[in-house]
Amino acid sequence: MAALATLPPHPSPDQDCLERYVPAWTADDANVTITPAADGLSAVISVAAGDTGTSFNLTVSGVSSNGNPISTSVSVPILPAPPPPPATGFDIEQTV
Repeated sequence: MAALATLPPHPSPDQDCLERYVPAWTADDANVTITPAADGLSAVISVAAGDTGTSFNLTVSGVSSNGNPISTSVSVPILPAPPPPPATGFDIEQTV
């Protein structure tokens, strides 16, 4: 896995609320896995290590309290994983 994030969307404007429907999450990259919470108000997003893309579009869709469909998309950059830290010494173990 190259990247992992937990993203909580909030209805906009703040005073609006969602209808009884659970928001749906989608991504336009097949190497992105979305695991939404049961209420749909947050999700864990992971990107496969072999993904060669530089970004993907993440969309959250739902139904507003007035019954109208709502949807928001954002472009999410795919950043390389940081390299492991360099060695700083050795472990010496005595075996008998």
